[in-house]
Amino acid sequence: MSKTRAVAAMIALAVAVTLAVRLNMTAQENGTSVLGAAWIDYRFFTIWTNTLVGVVAVGIAMGRAAPQWLTAGSALAIALVAGVYHALLAEGRNLVGLDLAVDTMVHTVIPAAFIGVWLFALPKGRLAWRDLLIWAAYPIVYSVYAILRGTFDGVYPYFFLNVAELGAGGVALWVAGLALVFLTAGVGVILGARMMARGA
Repeated sequence: MSKTRAVAAMIALAVAVTLAVRLNMTAQENGTSVLGAAWIDYRFFTIWTNTLVGVVAVGIAMGRAAPQWLTAGSALAIALVAGVYHALLAEGRNLVGLDLAVDTMVHTVIPAAFIGVWLFALPKGRLAWRDLLIWAAYPIVYSVYAILRGTFDGVYPYFFLNVAELGAGGVALWVAGLALVFLTAGVGVILGARMMARGA
């Protein structure tokens, strides 16, 4: 097994263990089953994206040639998860024990590991501008899912998706902003990837 596949296997294992611990903690805190915990936790974009990274890492570890738009898009998404968390959300959180461990894994360790694999070990020379549309669609699909969930159970994972408070127009602006962030960052990813490919 190559070093890349070995590292990908470790990332996949880290994701699986971290999410299993998170689900167990959520189940205990809410007095529900693992399925009930999954319903609770999978309202969050961070959990979605760590799961995506884990699935992609499994494919890499198994020696499968994942499409470059998928590996790059996964790296982009997890980088934005980590960046937004550390820039806007991390300060003031006094986590300890397993809460701290899980938080560190999903927002720091797993993102850094996967981004490192993408940067230094995965092919990226065939990224195309049309890939931006797929990457921008990801937060839109998530947002529609979260909004539909909130419509039924009244729980919105983030304030900017709360249709009841912001109205459809306000939420639409936030979702468009998220897509724009992915588009803008995606342009940087493609330009950077092409520079790296030329320098290889």
